[in-house]
Amino acid sequence: MKSFRIATLLFFALLSIFSCSFEGANERLLVNASGRPGELFVVMDSLQWKAELGQVIRNELMSVVPGLATDEPYFTVRYIEPTRFNSVLNKAKNIVFVATLDSKTKGGETVRGYITDTYIKEHPDKFIISQKDLYAKGQSILYLFGSSENQLTERIAKNEYVVRNFFIKTERDRLIQSLYTSKEKIGINNTLLKEHNFYMRVPNGYRIEENKPGFVWLRSPGVTEGSIDKNIFVSYKPYTDQVSFNEKQIIAWRNEITKNNIFEDPDSPASYMEADTVNIPVVYLTTKINGNFAKEIRGIWRTHNFSVGGPYLSYLVLDEDSHELFYLDGFVVAPGKPKRDAINELEAILNTFKTKQQIESAKKSLAEKN
Repeated sequence: MKSFRIATLLFFALLSIFSCSFEGANERLLVNASGRPGELFVVMDSLQWKAELGQVIRNELMSVVPGLATDEPYFTVRYIEPTRFNSVLNKAKNIVFVATLDSKTKGGETVRGYITDTYIKEHPDKFIISQKDLYAKGQSILYLFGSSENQLTERIAKNEYVVRNFFIKTERDRLIQSLYTSKEKIGINNTLLKEHNFYMRVPNGYRIEENKPGFVWLRSPGVTEGSIDKNIFVSYKPYTDQVSFNEKQIIAWRNEITKNNIFEDPDSPASYMEADTVNIPVVYLTTKINGNFAKEIRGIWRTHNFSVGGPYLSYLVLDEDSHELFYLDGFVVAPGKPKRDAINELEAILNTFKTKQQIESAKKSLAEKN
C-alpha cells in the first residue's frame, strides 16, 4: 500500500519524464468518442498479449478497485488484434497501443505503424506517449513502446501504476465534465458555504436529505425503482491533535456520525449504519483535496442489523486556516449491482471540496485582477 501512495504522488512527475504528447491540434471535424465509463481498448500483438508483457498490462489496468465487496476492475479492458483495428473501433474513448521492435508478426508490424519504428529507435529513453483526439473528440490514447518485449515489460513494471493513473485521471476529468454539463445545484452549493463553511459542487439529481449544525446529507436516490442510491454526507469538528488521524479514531468518528444521523429505517433503532472492519479490510491512503491535507478511506458499510450494506469512500480533511476537521463521505446503496462507476462519481464530487477560506481567497484574487 505504501508503494501505491508513492506511485500516486509521483504520477505526474513520472509521466513528464517518461512521456511526451504529439504536438499539433487535430483541426478537422471529429465525431465524439464512444464507449462506456471505464472501458479501454488495448491494441497489441496477440503473442505479446498472452505473454508476460500482456500480463503486466492486465495487472495495471484490471486489478480490482479497493474497498468494494465484490471484485470490480479499475477498467473493462477489450483486447483488439492490430489487423482488426478499424474505423469503428478507433472511435473508442480510451485506447492503448503497445509495440516493440523485436516483434516479427503481422500484428506486431501493424501496431508499430501507429508509432513508427523510427520514433522508437530515436527515443530509447522513453516508453510512453499520450495523444488526445486522434480519431474522435474527447479521446485519450496512450502508446507504450520499446526496443524489445523484455525492455518494455521491465519499464512498465518498474513504473507501477503510471499507466493506470493516466486513465484514472482521464476518466475523472471526463466524469466531472459530464456531471456538471446539466444544471448544477447552485442553491445547494451556496447553502453549504453559508451554513457549513465549505463549498462543494453538487450536480443535478442530488437533494439535501438532512441539514443541521455540524452535519449535512446529500442524496441522489435515482428516478426509477431499483436505481442506484448515491449519498454524500459531511460532518466537521474542531481539530485538536494528530490523534484524529489515527485509523481507529477515523472509523470511530464515522460510526458516531452515521449512528446519530443515518438510518435505513427511522422506525428501526437497529438499522443505523456502521463501518464493517471485519469482512473487507479498510484501505487508508494519504492524499490532498484541493491543497488540503487529507486521509482517504475506502471500505464497506452495513446496517447494524445486517439488512443492507455497500461501499463507501471517505476523506478526512484538515482546514489549517479554521483549525477544523471535515469528514467527507460518499456511500452507495445498490444491492446486487456493480458499484465502481457510482463510487467514481462520488469521488469526483468529493474532490470539488473547498474550504470557505479558499473560496474567499479565490474571489479576492479575481477582484484584484479585474
